[in-house]
Amino acid sequence: MATILIVDDHEPNRELVASLAGYLGHNILEAPDGEQALAVVRKHRPDLVICDLLMPVMDGYDFVRQVRQTPDIAETEIMFYTANYREDEARTLANQLGVKRIIFKPCVPEDVLEAIGSALRPEETAPAPPVDENRFEAEHTRILTDTLSRKSDELEKANRRLAALTEINLQLSGMRDAGRMLETICRDARALVGACYGILCVNENHNGGQQIRLFLSGFSPDSKQGLACPDFDGGLPGVVLRDKTTKRLHAAGQHNLRIGLPEGYPPVRACVISPIMSATEVYGWVCLVNRLDDQPFTEEDEWLCSSHAAMAGRVYENRSLYLQLESRARKLQLYDRAIEESSNGIVICLADKTRDNPVIYANRAFSLMTGYTHDEILGMSPRFLLANDHEQPGLDRLRNCMRHGGSARAILRNYRKDGSLFWNEVALAAVHNDQGDVAHFISVFNDVTDRKRYEAALEYQANHDDLTGLPNRNLLRDRLDHAIAQANREKTNLAVLLLDLDQFKRVNDGLGHAIGDRLIQRVAARMIQCVRESDTVARLGGDEFMILSTNVRNEHSAVALAQKLLRQFERKIVIKGHEIVASASIGIAIYPKDGESGDELFRNADTAMYRAKDLGRNGFQFYSADMNNRMRERLYLEQSLRNAISRHELSLWYQPKLDLSSNTIRSTEALIRWRHPQLGMISPTDFIPIAEDTGLILPIGAWIIEDATRQISEWRDKEDQNIRVAINISAHQFGHQRLSEQIIQALESLQLPPRLLTLEVTETALMTHMEAAVRQLQALRDIGVCVALDDFGTGYSSLTYLKHFPIDVLKIDRSFVADIAHDTESGAIVRTIITLAHSLNMTVVAEGVETQAQLAFLKENGCDEIQGYLFCKPLPAGEFLEFLRHHR
Repeated sequence: MATILIVDDHEPNRELVASLAGYLGHNILEAPDGEQALAVVRKHRPDLVICDLLMPVMDGYDFVRQVRQTPDIAETEIMFYTANYREDEARTLANQLGVKRIIFKPCVPEDVLEAIGSALRPEETAPAPPVDENRFEAEHTRILTDTLSRKSDELEKANRRLAALTEINLQLSGMRDAGRMLETICRDARALVGACYGILCVNENHNGGQQIRLFLSGFSPDSKQGLACPDFDGGLPGVVLRDKTTKRLHAAGQHNLRIGLPEGYPPVRACVISPIMSATEVYGWVCLVNRLDDQPFTEEDEWLCSSHAAMAGRVYENRSLYLQLESRARKLQLYDRAIEESSNGIVICLADKTRDNPVIYANRAFSLMTGYTHDEILGMSPRFLLANDHEQPGLDRLRNCMRHGGSARAILRNYRKDGSLFWNEVALAAVHNDQGDVAHFISVFNDVTDRKRYEAALEYQANHDDLTGLPNRNLLRDRLDHAIAQANREKTNLAVLLLDLDQFKRVNDGLGHAIGDRLIQRVAARMIQCVRESDTVARLGGDEFMILSTNVRNEHSAVALAQKLLRQFERKIVIKGHEIVASASIGIAIYPKDGESGDELFRNADTAMYRAKDLGRNGFQFYSADMNNRMRERLYLEQSLRNAISRHELSLWYQPKLDLSSNTIRSTEALIRWRHPQLGMISPTDFIPIAEDTGLILPIGAWIIEDATRQISEWRDKEDQNIRVAINISAHQFGHQRLSEQIIQALESLQLPPRLLTLEVTETALMTHMEAAVRQLQALRDIGVCVALDDFGTGYSSLTYLKHFPIDVLKIDRSFVADIAHDTESGAIVRTIITLAHSLNMTVVAEGVETQAQLAFLKENGCDEIQGYLFCKPLPAGEFLEFLRHHR
């Protein structure tokens, strides 16, 4: 005999497992949550623990973690017993905790007995592995969030269906006319299921005669006039009547179903037909045709159709009850019991305004829900549940229903007898007497407190940033709209400060995303220290934040806040041994001077922030009109650039490189040019940054590869010129990771020798995506493509990097070449670069050569090639070819 501890917050679940384990003769212990279970394990050392997962105080996962962390009970055998998690989710976390067995509810008793027997059999087992807390917490949080969201969705969907059915039942309960009830059932069945058409057909008996009645929903008034009544017991409806079962069909392919409807009815692609019947008789059928979304009807749709058919059956059955008093009494007894046993609270009030509509009945569920006994509330107004909380928006709908009849629904804050709050979904319906006057009110109460908690949790997630807990863009926009409205009423100012961290991408890529995330959190904490309680600090995404500062007296207040923020950023942030200075650029827009709407303030603060970056970063700028004009010009260029390739506005110009040893042209650099149809020639310095910021550099880069290789092939085939062409590669092309594939495909399609293509890359581009760049350049270099390091000396300039990068050519930046003839320091740097490159077997190219003195210095110090206006400016392809012919 073994000692088994059963842990579950639901007593019936514990009793079930206890009875099964007790049947095997085991000693049973029980606990309602993980905290009490932990005390029982420490005291009694059970042989087996059968534990639920989702419990109050301490859930099953935390319980197991506590057990595994306590050495003297760490090896306790534990089995999970759950219904709230998907099987894969539960097994993932169980494995991390060393729990090998899981029983998923519901299950047959044999499965429980087998699992208990298996767990208690002696076997060789390895000690439970230590729990990886970080990994477990992350996975547990993700799965719990998914489970809560899924449960919330399921609960919301079920509540909507239940609410609709409850409301329909409430409406039907107040009707006396059979035709009106059947018409309502046909209409509501179609609407609730989402069908295109509803057809309801009944056979009424009147004094021995029969009359077929037809009710239609979803048809236009004109089309109804021309429709014949279907054959009551023919076709598929006849089968349904005879079998007394619901039929659900869906047409395969392009064919339509033939169910026996007359000419004029719409084609049937899908349908569900249910018999309208009572326990003893069949009265007719209801048919729903074609779902609005063209999908097949589901099992739930079938159930809803059957439920409405059952309602229609009860309509006819009730009509018989009105004629048979004895039968009616039995039915009323049955209904009374159903109300009494309902899980929803049901209250009936007398429609008597002079007595404040006193309660005359409340079922047992209402007493359990509120803590008030039936006798305590008789004669009281139902308003006692509100306590003193009378300012609630849903109350007006209920009061209107009590004044004018009909039905209403609201979710209210109600209070139990002990004063505790619960959220109550109230469905109220007026009941009319035979004279048509309102005689009673029926209220159905549903405790939706758990659902409101789920909604609150989901709302928080929707309005707050996961990483920092700050308001996100959605919540900021809402607060900004309210702040603008208040400032407009009170004639005050407000300021928005858009803040973007400088060089955050370098930190994120160089030190890793984990440190980048910690940096964002630290920055957020420092920003909160700088603002007032009435201000809002929000994270818009990435490294971008916005501060909403209300009731700002003047621009000096915004300046003081910006300076306070920048001083905070001057302090180093230490993360895992790395000292980081997180400077920032801030753009400021003031309401109403810089914009009268949230969108305008967002946009203008963004413009100001980019202006701060342009002026050297680590500062702030106010918005001004010229900034907006510059941004409009930039936007116009961006829109035009998107169509530049398809409109053939881009072209490649070629600047030759002179080989100083042979005084010949062996290579050239392809430079992109853009001739705008309205603006004329646009400098690459104006449009290349736009292309890189917007991602357009990828299609433009692909076009350059295609056009340059085509030009090489043309010169080779038609002019017998094996000229090497260099093209510039952007950092974004390395990040895309298809660069090598594009180049190899272009070379192979034209059967070009790879040695005729040179790729020029900057140090900054190499460092931005170092691993991807080195991998792709090495693959291209292996097949013969030449690699040149452009603008050497302006980036990182690390000799270690230079040694390990796959580089064939080193290009000296024009900023060093400009002063070599008269500046000793520049000359020394250039000589050093040339010596260094030659020692690494690299070719040296000097760019920006414009004077004879520069040329003489470079020749004297062993430079291999030059490029610049002294020799030749960039030329279109045709002019370059003519130049080449004259300088062979």
